[in-house]
Amino acid sequence: MIEPPGTQLWADARWRDGWRLQRRWEGQSCRLLNPEGRVVRRGSWEQCTEALQEVRPTQASVDRLVVLLHGLGRTRRSLARLDQALQEAGFTTARLDYPSTRRSIQDHAATIADLLDHVPTPNKLSFVSHSLGGLLVRQLLRYDAPWRSAIDRIVMIAPPNRGASLAGALDQGGVMRGILGPSYGQIAEGFASTLPVPEVPVAIFAGDAPGVPGDGLVTVDETRLEGVSEHHVVPAIHTFVMNHPDVIRAAVSFLAGTPDRA
Repeated sequence: MIEPPGTQLWADARWRDGWRLQRRWEGQSCRLLNPEGRVVRRGSWEQCTEALQEVRPTQASVDRLVVLLHGLGRTRRSLARLDQALQEAGFTTARLDYPSTRRSIQDHAATIADLLDHVPTPNKLSFVSHSLGGLLVRQLLRYDAPWRSAIDRIVMIAPPNRGASLAGALDQGGVMRGILGPSYGQIAEGFASTLPVPEVPVAIFAGDAPGVPGDGLVTVDETRLEGVSEHHVVPAIHTFVMNHPDVIRAAVSFLAGTPDRA
């Protein structure tokens, strides 16, 4: 499910205690959002950086930070329910936006890496991703930065770790990548096979809905990744698999390092 037009234009470039400084995907303008998601300043990068400095001069250091990355054609809103569960479990979370239909996997990861470069490195850094977000996490593993060595656990929900055959079938003539952007083309072409495999504990959640292959977009086998700690299959379609109660419960338990006994 693609979210409304105009929602795929902004990339979170700075994050401080829930405040987000965003840059428009083509780099022409910026805006500052408060933790409630309300725009409080628009203007140049310098103007919005100054406004952020006024309201949040520094970022409080945290012991454990969980970064949430949404999927293709979605926004951070799609992970709101999972984010709430993580916060209720005591995690500090950074639920980020990136213009998934506008740029390549490398470009998205570069923006996220730069954001993390400007956050005090936590003792433990975890990622929770949906769909394309899982490939961004794997691309981030290429970086040599202090936060890279802090990565301790990764949750991937419906990740096209082995590509997505449906994406390839629908991309005949490049029509779909014209709509969904360069990242879609990379999924269709099997870019995932070139990405690093995490060397930390990983939990993968795949959807297997009645009447369709896998979750309707990614098959169960296409989510698999060698050496993962956990691989779960739930009866859900791609669009809503991150909201399945079993996914939320098990993801929280996995990040906490406690067994899911349900």
